[in-house]
Amino acid sequence: MVRILLFVTVLALGGGAFIAFSNVQGEMDRITTERDTAQTDLDSTRRDLAKANTAQEKAEQENMIAQGQAETAMENFRTAQRQLVQQRQRADQHEAAAKKFEADWIQANAFSESWRQFQLANGTQDQIKGKLNAYRDVSNQRAQFLAENGILLSQIEKQGVELARYTGAPVKVALPRTLQGKVTAVDAQFDFVVLDVGESQGAREHGELLVSRGEKLIGKLRILDVKKDHSIANILPGWKQEEIQTGDLVIVGN
Repeated sequence: MVRILLFVTVLALGGGAFIAFSNVQGEMDRITTERDTAQTDLDSTRRDLAKANTAQEKAEQENMIAQGQAETAMENFRTAQRQLVQQRQRADQHEAAAKKFEADWIQANAFSESWRQFQLANGTQDQIKGKLNAYRDVSNQRAQFLAENGILLSQIEKQGVELARYTGAPVKVALPRTLQGKVTAVDAQFDFVVLDVGESQGAREHGELLVSRGEKLIGKLRILDVKKDHSIANILPGWKQEEIQTGDLVIVGN
C-alpha cells in the first residue's frame, strides 16, 4: 500500500513536473517568438531609419544646392541692377553732352549770325576798328570833360561854402550816395566828431551825414573841415537821439 502511494506520488510529481516543463517550454517559445518578432521589427526600423537618414542627407544636399543657386541668382540680379544703373548714368552723360553740344552749336550759329548782321550794319572789320578807335577818342574826351566838370563843380561848391560863411546864407552840399564811413573820435563837450572819410572818399564841407547804430538813427552831422582821408563834423542838436559813440556808422541821407 505504501508502495502504491509512493508510486502515485512519484507519478503525480512527474506529471506536475511534465506539465510545469510544458508550460515553461511554451512560455519560452512565446518569448522567443516575440523576441524574434521584435528583432525583425527592430531590423525593419533600422532599415527605415537608414533610408530616412539617406533621404534627409539627400534633401539637405539638394537644399544647399538650391540655396547656392538662389544666392548666385540674387548676385547676378544685383550685378545686372548695377550695370543697368551705370548704363543709365552713361546714357544721361551722353544725353547731357549732346544737349550741351547742341546748345553750343546754336549759340555759335547765333553769334555768327549776330556778327554777320553787325558787319552788314557797320562795315568790314577794318571799318569797325576805325569806328571803335573813334568811339574810344570820343569816350576819352567825354571822361576828360566830366573830370574837368567835376573840378569846376567842386570849385563852385567851395566858393558857395566860402560865400555862405560871410553871408550866413544856408548852403546844401551834395555828397556821393556811396559815401559811407565811421566815427573814429567823439568830443562830447563841444559836440563834434572825427570821421574816417575825407576828400578822397567824396566828403565835402557843409555836407550832411546821418549817424546810425544797427538799424537805429542816432543823429545827424554837418561836415566842417575836410582833409584827404578824414574830416571833422558838428553834431546837429535837433537831430541828436542818443550819444554818438566811436564806431557808429555814417551814411548819406536824403
